Amino acid sequence: MVHSPLGLAAITLTAVLAGCTEPLRPSYRAGTYVLETVNEAPVPLPGINAPVAGTITLTATGVAERRISYTVDSQGTVREFVATGTYQLIGSELMLVLQEGTSRWTPSASLVGPTITLTYPHPADGPDIVERYRQR
Repeated sequence: MVHSPLGLAAITLTAVLAGCTEPLRPSYRAGTYVLETVNEAPVPLPGINAPVAGTITLTATGVAERRISYTVDSQGTVREFVATGTYQLIGSELMLVLQEGTSRWTPSASLVGPTITLTYPHPADGPDIVERYRQR
């Protein structure tokens, strides 16, 4: 059987591209990522219900945790919210499945270089919220 060089190149390219959809080992990007901006504004943000700090931790075993703190009143009271679950990384897509209390949350996320970008709908039907975290 004779194979043309073009046919072999196509088979090789197909095999390489198919490999790009395989999940990466969790240890590949394990670490703590610190919230730097929300909708391009640096954290901490002023005002009530404004994020003042946050982290996303990815472990080598595929566990994910998001901690975010908000100012919840005019006296400056801060409340922390914690969601835990699992993650998978396929290419630059970070697939998070998080649980906070009885609520399951699967935000859109990507991991490019040292930066996680988390995007989710605004709870009051405003524009999407975009959080950027940088690895510590």
